[in-house]
Amino acid sequence: MAKGSIGKQVARAAATGGGRTSRGEIPLGFYSALALISIVGVFLVGYSRYELQHPVSKPVVHPVIGDNWNFSFGIYDCSSFVPNLPALAASSKSSFSTSGNGIVNLSPKVSADEGTGATLGKFSSSFKGVKFTSSSITIPSKGTIKAGASCNGKPTQLETAVWSSILATSPKIYTGDPSKVVISSNDELITVGLVPKGASLPKPPSASQLANVSATTTTAAPAITSTTSAQKSSSTTTTSKGSSTTTSSAG
Repeated sequence: MAKGSIGKQVARAAATGGGRTSRGEIPLGFYSALALISIVGVFLVGYSRYELQHPVSKPVVHPVIGDNWNFSFGIYDCSSFVPNLPALAASSKSSFSTSGNGIVNLSPKVSADEGTGATLGKFSSSFKGVKFTSSSITIPSKGTIKAGASCNGKPTQLETAVWSSILATSPKIYTGDPSKVVISSNDELITVGLVPKGASLPKPPSASQLANVSATTTTAAPAITSTTSAQKSSSTTTTSKGSSTTTSSAG
């Protein structure tokens, strides 16, 4: 075969881009990338649509505005309780009130006092001259009492004992700043005090009164009104804040 013929064949193959085999290859990588992008796009659109149609609701942490809680509260110094904090009238601004008998009413008025915002620090700040720190208690009737003071020859430490209900026998003990303790349930018993290490804080004296107070108060509920009529008689029932009134009349 002539050299010229071989040269022409090589030139012709180069002009065709590598021949039939090269032209017939399918770009699998390119199409795979397109398919992957499409699948991811469809998934993201579907997931976004699901989130819009099924929003995640946060659990409600009580107390909230509208709740009406009571708790028993006392301050203990070494071996006895100090006098109850003075009366604090209920108002449209304060979330706390008390008649001075050791029973405190908690009815949040602002969102800052709801849930974990319902603390003993918020309660103490409602009184002039009352303050809790990590090492001391200041009250008008006693002044400032500090941790470390001698109690029957032993140094004291500041603790907060919280009984979850009137019937609870074992309290949860918090050390450090009482103002950070959260009031987390209705009918709690709370004692803040200075005791020697290893000694137990007693329940506040007003604990025995709490059951009677709680029997007359409830958690506020939205008003529900239903009306039923049949022939010539009508009945209307209205429920508001835990109370129920029923009126029936017949024509």
